[in-house]
Amino acid sequence: MNKQVTASKSSSSLTDPATIIDIDATSNNKTNPVTRFFTAGTYEVTAIGASQGGKYDAWSLWNFTTGCDEKGENCITGWVNEYNIAAREFSINVPSTGKYATVEQALANAEGTSFTLISDGQVNFFIGDDFLSDNRGGVSLAVKKIRQAEALPQLTSASWVLLTIISLTVIVLWLVVSVVTANHAVG
Repeated sequence: MNKQVTASKSSSSLTDPATIIDIDATSNNKTNPVTRFFTAGTYEVTAIGASQGGKYDAWSLWNFTTGCDEKGENCITGWVNEYNIAAREFSINVPSTGKYATVEQALANAEGTSFTLISDGQVNFFIGDDFLSDNRGGVSLAVKKIRQAEALPQLTSASWVLLTIISLTVIVLWLVVSVVTANHAVG
């Protein structure tokens, strides 16, 4: 059963709202990521919960929680906040900050990241687990463009002609100086 989600467009300007990515821990691993198209630029990624518009608060690699300390932390099995982002240009793993007794604790301790796309392209979001049948929950991310792509200078044909003329002028001047200096040294 393939639950891969693909969209044709996503955040493209700084005024667009964040794109929400919901990664289902029971289906969206590396072989079946959530895929979105993003335009070139720098994006900030923040873990969000259901109260902020996401579908999930956290996920678990297990169908039970056990072995937590009195604060609900340092569990043997529990809720985590790990996720991965990959594209043709990069691969990012945001590791879990621990195993927690509740989804709220996992979400409160989740870390964000950022990525930069030099050119428009597909970005994949997934969890790093291959055995999905005992998983529960998921991770929701808000992806917001924070900076447009840096524009690279484009040389027109006139610019290339000017650059060629300048280069040839420099070469001719170097040759003239070399010949004059060589003749002057001989004579």
